[in-house]
Amino acid sequence: MKVAIIGRPNVGKSTLFNRFIGARSAIVGDTPGITRDRKSARVELCGLKFVLLDTPGIDLFSKDALALSMNEQSRIAIEKSDLILWLVDAIEGIIETDKAIAAWVRSIFKKVGHRPIILIKNKSEGKASIYNAEILGFGEGVAVSAEHGLGIDEVYAELSKHDFKDDEDFKINNDTPIKIAIVGRPNVGKSTLINAILGEKRLLTGDTPGVTRDSISLHWKFKNRSIFLIDTAGQRRKSKIEEKIEAIATADAWKHIRQASIVVILVDIRNPLEKQDITIARKVFDEGKVVIFALNKSDLVDDPDEILKSVQKRVEKEFAQLPQVPCLLVSAKEKKGLIRIFNTSMKLYDDWSRRISTSVLNKWFQAAIYQNPPPLVNGMPIKLKYISQTNCKPPTFALFANRLEHLPKSYERYLLNCLRKSFNFGRVPLRIFLRQQENPYSK
Repeated sequence: MKVAIIGRPNVGKSTLFNRFIGARSAIVGDTPGITRDRKSARVELCGLKFVLLDTPGIDLFSKDALALSMNEQSRIAIEKSDLILWLVDAIEGIIETDKAIAAWVRSIFKKVGHRPIILIKNKSEGKASIYNAEILGFGEGVAVSAEHGLGIDEVYAELSKHDFKDDEDFKINNDTPIKIAIVGRPNVGKSTLINAILGEKRLLTGDTPGVTRDSISLHWKFKNRSIFLIDTAGQRRKSKIEEKIEAIATADAWKHIRQASIVVILVDIRNPLEKQDITIARKVFDEGKVVIFALNKSDLVDDPDEILKSVQKRVEKEFAQLPQVPCLLVSAKEKKGLIRIFNTSMKLYDDWSRRISTSVLNKWFQAAIYQNPPPLVNGMPIKLKYISQTNCKPPTFALFANRLEHLPKSYERYLLNCLRKSFNFGRVPLRIFLRQQENPYSK
């Protein structure tokens, strides 16, 4: 069962969406037009299970290209839904835009068949109410306040009158999806890339920076492996962020980046690796995520291979601690290089998830120490006892020894480089933590 929330801009659709899912997933604010893409989530409400779709505001009087694209996203949501929650503003009342939406929805129904509609009079806190809502032709409606949670039980009562069958989209797949976040500066083609991967215009795109605001997660399959593709808002330097909505969108993007396994940093090949790209990559490395640089719009330059070589040299210089970070040529517009992104992602994800047994690890450890012993301190050796892997994603190791305060950083780097080479960890981040062993005679 799919339920779509529709309505004109700024009537509280995203607020109701957040109320249903019990989290601040969709960005909300007083500015109209904040939501620009379809957003979906699984909802369980008193035994009812359904997929809830949040949609952009419908503006049928605007000829702006972005508004037309947002209307198209709402139309697709209506066609794909089984039931519609139509929000109107109880404070403003029924306006011409609402009447136009009613006619527009009926025209869609003529093509795809009728869908049940529950009219919701939002912002009905206090004495605010609409007494002429029935002129839209969908009943008197239910009075609610999405912001304060009032009237949700009445919405549930209306929903429960309909047949909620098990939906394939609601069933939990035992195959844990690999989360791949697409990040980068504004207007580098992140949404266009995801649309090219999916083979449909699922996300809004445009030449104007900042089209994407909400982070959108989309399910996809690659070679029978389940993947969540995450589109994020463009990342600008903090000093450049002036609007509150952009600041919220940036914070929302980083929340999803921290939840991802693979982060594809998309850059414009015409202006590759600007300072902001390096800043983003360093923050992602600090999170322990796998990083891939994708040089988009390679169809717009004459010498993409030469630019790729120069970018690889720059990456090796900036990230010497992580050699051979993948740098790939892609063209979202021409749909070139897309499979290469996922072949590389799957290989790196498997390395990033790998665990080495303690026995094998310590055989390697003793050989590494024998080949290059740690330095003496005041004529006394630093005794390295043993090593174990404490975690994966990223691979994390604990080194147990005494006098660790004297162990040089260069020796830590030696051990990490040996680990990377000996166990073919290659291009994934590794972490090693030093654990001081207590001297039993110190007391």
